[in-house]
Amino acid sequence: MPRLNLLAMPRGRLTAFTLLYVGEGLPQGFAATAVALEFKRLGMGADAMGTFLAAIMLPWAWKWLFGPIVDNVHLARFGRRSQWVVATQIGMLVTLGLALAAFPRELGPDGNLVGLGLFTALLFAHNVFAACQDVAIDALAVSTLDESERGRANGLMFGGAQLGMAAGGSGVIWLKGYAGFPVASLLVPGCLLLLCTMMLRFVAEKTLAGDVEAASRSARAIAGEVLDYLRTVGRVFFTTRSGFFGLLLALLPAGAMALSHTVSLVITPTLGMTDNEIATLGLASSVAFAIACVAGGAVSDRWERRRALAVFASGTILPTLWLAWRFHAAGFLVAPPAGPDGMWPRAEGLIWDWCAAGVVFSAFVGLMYGVRSALYMDIAEPKIAATQFTASMALLNVVNVYSYAWQGHALTPVAEGGWGFTLPESLLTDCAIGLLFLLILPFVRPRAVVATPAPAVEAAAR
Repeated sequence: MPRLNLLAMPRGRLTAFTLLYVGEGLPQGFAATAVALEFKRLGMGADAMGTFLAAIMLPWAWKWLFGPIVDNVHLARFGRRSQWVVATQIGMLVTLGLALAAFPRELGPDGNLVGLGLFTALLFAHNVFAACQDVAIDALAVSTLDESERGRANGLMFGGAQLGMAAGGSGVIWLKGYAGFPVASLLVPGCLLLLCTMMLRFVAEKTLAGDVEAASRSARAIAGEVLDYLRTVGRVFFTTRSGFFGLLLALLPAGAMALSHTVSLVITPTLGMTDNEIATLGLASSVAFAIACVAGGAVSDRWERRRALAVFASGTILPTLWLAWRFHAAGFLVAPPAGPDGMWPRAEGLIWDWCAAGVVFSAFVGLMYGVRSALYMDIAEPKIAATQFTASMALLNVVNVYSYAWQGHALTPVAEGGWGFTLPESLLTDCAIGLLFLLILPFVRPRAVVATPAPAVEAAAR
C-alpha cells in the first residue's frame, strides 16, 4: 500500500502548509506571551524584558541570508526543501528542550533572573532554526502549490501562524493553571514533535530537475550570491526614489505598536489580571487579528492601498491614545508593587478598558498587516522586485527588535538606568513614532503590479 503523501493532494497541501505555519507560531507565542508573563510574575523589570525579547527576535531580521543556503545546499537523495524543514524542526526541538531545562526560576541578589543569559542564548539559537525553517517552508510552498491554490494557501498559512501563537501563548497559560508552568510548557515541544513526525511520514517532495547539480555548489558560490544581493539592495535603496522612501517606510512602525510589544507585556499583569484572563484576552485578540487580516487584504484590492494603509495604521493609534487618557485619568501612572505571589491589586475599570482597546487594536493591526505587504510589492522595481521585497520584509523585523528594546528602557525608572516614562507617556511616545510612518507614506509611489518573484528569492521574503 503506497504511503500517504499530503503534497500529492490539493487539500493535503493546504493542510500541510497550514500545520507547518501553526508550528512557526507556537514558539513565538510561547516566548512573547507565556514566558514573558512568567518572567514578569518572577519580578523581571521592563528594561530586562525588552532586551530579552529584542535579543530572541534578532534572527528574524536577517533570515533572508538563509535563502541561498536553503536553495542550494542539500542532499540529493532527500527532498530539496523538505529536508531543511525537518532538520530545522529537529534543531528547534533540541534548543527548546535545552531552554526549558535551563528556565530561570528565581531572582538573584542583583535583581536579575538567575540563568537568564543561558536561557536567552538557547532561545536565540531556537529562533535561528525557526527563521531558517520559515524560509524552507516558503520555498517548499512556492515549488509545490499550484498557482490557483496560492491565495487560499497564504490565507490559511498566516491564519495557522496566528493560531499557533495563540496556542503557544494562551494555551500554555491556561494549562499552567492546572499543571504548573513546567508541565504546561511541554505543549510547545510536544506539538513540534508531532509536526516533525508528519513531515517524515506524510510529506514527500517531488525531485526537480537540476537538484543533484545544485547540491554540489560551493560555499564560495553561495557567498557570492549573498554579496550580489547586498549590492543590489544598496543600489535600489539609495539610488532610486521608490527604494529610498520604501526603506524609510520599512524602518518605521506602521502606526502604534505598544499594545502588542513590551509595554503590553509589562502592563497586562500589573492591572491585576489573572493568568486565565490574560490567556482569554490573547485568544480574543488573535481571533480579531486573523479575521481582520483576511478582510484587510480584500479591502486593499478594491481601495487605493496607501489610503487603506493610512486608515488602518491610524486605527492602531486611536485605542492607544484612548488608553493613555484612561490611565492618566485614573492616576495609574506607574504600576504598584507586586505581592509576594507575583500578583498585583486589581484595577477593575482599567482592566475592561485594556481588554476592549486590545481587541480593537489587534483588529486594526490585522487590517493593516495584509495591506502593508501588498504595498511593498507595488513599490518594488520590476527588474529587482523579489530582492527589494525580501529586504523590505527583513526590515520590518528590525522594527520589532528596536521597538521591544526602547519600550522596555522607557518604562524602567531613571534610578535603574532607564528613561523613567510613566505608562501614559510611553503610550503617547509610541503614538508619536507611529505618526512618522504616516508622514512618509505619501512620498511612496506604487508602481504597476510586478511579476511573481523567482522561487529562489521569494523563499526568503516571508
